[in-house]
Amino acid sequence: MNELSERKFSIPSELETHIVQSLGRLNVDLKDVSRISESILRLSDFYIHEPQSPTPWKDNWAQIAYLSYFLPLNFLRARAVIDEGSKLGFFNGLRSLIDFGSGLGSGSLSLDKIPEQLFIERSRVAQELHASFLKGQTFHRAWQSEPPPHVEQNTLSIFSYSLTELSQLPEWALESEALMIIEPATRDDGRKLLKLRSQLMIEGFHIWAPCTHQGACPLLTQSKTDWCHDRIHFEVPPWFQKIEQHLPMKNSTLTTSYLLARRSLRPTPSVEQARTVGDQVKEKGKTRQLVCRGPEREFLTWMERDWGKAVPRVPRGVLIEWPDEKSGAEKKSNEVRLKPKSPGENK
Repeated sequence: MNELSERKFSIPSELETHIVQSLGRLNVDLKDVSRISESILRLSDFYIHEPQSPTPWKDNWAQIAYLSYFLPLNFLRARAVIDEGSKLGFFNGLRSLIDFGSGLGSGSLSLDKIPEQLFIERSRVAQELHASFLKGQTFHRAWQSEPPPHVEQNTLSIFSYSLTELSQLPEWALESEALMIIEPATRDDGRKLLKLRSQLMIEGFHIWAPCTHQGACPLLTQSKTDWCHDRIHFEVPPWFQKIEQHLPMKNSTLTTSYLLARRSLRPTPSVEQARTVGDQVKEKGKTRQLVCRGPEREFLTWMERDWGKAVPRVPRGVLIEWPDEKSGAEKKSNEVRLKPKSPGENK
C-alpha cells in the first residue's frame, strides 16, 4: 500500500471576505481577538449546556462567535464531506436541495451547482447574514421558517449540525432522493448516526459514504463504545491562529461524523474498497488501523518485523483498495497483516 497524503482544507478567500464584511457591520475587526474569543467561549458554553436550543442569533456576541469561528470550521467539515460525495458521483442528477436549520449555510455553501435551493431557518438575522454570502450566485434560493409538506423528486435534504435538535429524522426528509447528514464527532452523536443508518436502510436508502457496504455496522454491533468519525487537516490562517491563542480549543485537525445516503444504488467500484475509520495506532510489535468494508470489525496491520520503521502513512477517512492475496496479505483473527512488496524493501 502506497503512502497517502493527508487531506488538507483551507478557508476560501471569498468566504473570508464575507466574514470580514459581516463582522464589520457589527463594528468588529478580526484583530479584536479579545472580544471575539470571549464571544466564542460564551457561545461554546451555550452549545454545551443547551444543545437542543437554537443559536441566539439576535445577540451580537453570538453573531460574532459564529461568523469568526463556528461558520468557517463547520464550512470546512461540510466541504470535506461534499468532496467525498463528489468523488463518488453522489450529487449527480440532483436538482434541488433543502437545508434544514440552515443557519448561515455552512452545510450548503459549496453546493452552488444545485439550481434550486430552499433554506429552512426561523431566525431572520441568520437569513439575512446567509443571503449576504450568496449575492451574485445564479441559482434560485428561498427561505422558509418551516419545511415543506412534501419533497420533490431529485431533492437533497441536508441536516448540518441540526439533527441534534430533533428526536428523529422528519417524515418529509424520508421522501428525499438523497440525504446529507453531518453531526459533531462525539460518541453520543456518532452512535446515534450509526443507529439512524440502520433505519435509513430499512426505509430503502443506500449508504454511499462513509460506508463501503450495506451490511450491519460493526462499530455498532460489535462495540459499545466505538463510533464512526472522519478527520481532516486544517490550514489555519494567521488571524485564526491569533484567536485560538485565547481559546482552550485548538483546530489543526477537524473531525465530524456524517452519512451520505441515496435511494439509488452507489456505483460498484472496479476494485474492492475499504475506508479507514481510525487513525494508525502503534502497539507492541505492530501498527494497526481500523477499517470498514463489511459487517466484520477489521484492522489493517503492519508487523514491525516486516516493515521496521517504514510503515506507510494512511490518513483516516480515505478510501483504499483492499489488499488481495497477490499482495501477500494474511488474515489473522480480525487483522489483515500487510507485507512489503519484497523482503527488506521497506526497511
